[in-house]
Parts: sequence; C-alpha cells; structure tokens
Amino acid sequence: MSDLSYTVERMEAETTVQEYLRLCVDIPRFLECCKQCPNYGARWSCPPFDFDAAARWREYKTLRLYARYVVPGTDRSAKNLLDALAKEKSAFIRDLLALERATPGSLVLACGSCSLCTSCERAQGRPCRFPEQVRPSIESMGGDVGETASRYFGRPLLWVQGEEAPDYLTLVGGLLLREPAV
Repeated sequence: MSDLSYTVERMEAETTVQEYLRLCVDIPRFLECCKQCPNYGARWSCPPFDFDAAARWREYKTLRLYARYVVPGTDRSAKNLLDALAKEKSAFIRDLLALERATPGSLVLACGSCSLCTSCERAQGRPCRFPEQVRPSIESMGGDVGETASRYFGRPLLWVQGEEAPDYLTLVGGLLLREPAV
C-alpha cells in the first residue's frame, strides 16, 4: 500500500522583470528545448504562441516568484513523490490563478505544461476548453527554471532517477505585475 504522505515547503521571491530577463531568460535556447517536447504545438500552454514572448515579458515591471518544494514522507518511492507533485501542481495553479484574479492586470506564469485535460484540444485544431485557466509557463516563455530555483530560492532542482525519490521535487510559478515593486 502506498503512503502519499509528504510535506510542502513554500517560498516566495520578487524581482524586476528587467533583472529576470537579464539573468534567467533565453527565449531562443528554451524554444529549441520546447521544440523537442511532444507538447510543442500540441498544448495551448506551450509554444508556438500567438504572441511574442519577449514583448509579453516587457509589458510587465515586476515578477513575483513562488516555489513549492514537495518533500517525500515515509514512502520514498519516486512514484509516490511524482503522484504528490501532480496533486500539488493542481493546487498550486489554483492558488496562482486566485492571486491573478485578486491583482488586476497581472499574469500567471504556470509551472510546466498544462494538465487540465487528458487530451488537449489544440492537437485537433480546436480552441482550449479552459481558456480562463490555461497560462504559459516560465520555461515556455524562455525562463530557466533551474537558474530561477538556484538564484532566487537557493535550492537547485532535483530530478527523479531510478525508483527512489530525491529529497524534494520543485514547482516554480510566477505572477507578472505591471507595477514596479514597492
């Protein structure tokens, strides 16, 4: 029987978009990575977009970054930690969207590709079923999530390798704000 007990550590950081672009964004590099992924052109949260990512970044002044570190409980199997990560990702997106609704003019940058539907309508050339919820991720907009986690939260990304869970898995999302940080 599996034990889905785990803990979640939450962290926040804030930076200017200008600084973030200089230190953590490389749109051409990450677009090439996206092109290697099966979600490229197949999920509405993924490139290619109907907007210019560089121009979208420049519409905003401040980036609030949010991290959730999912730490395994007594069962340190990779499968259980990945199940916990999927559960936390859904809750994280809901929380980020609530922040966006409470902050007029802001835009959520999700963590990873959209997982709202088991089969995205984009692959069939149809519009998104949940356009009010789907958002681009930091990496789909050219952001380096590994650099972000290390630079702004002081913790590197860890990856599942084999059957045993790492010490934690990381979700990083953001909220772009039109106003400068106060």
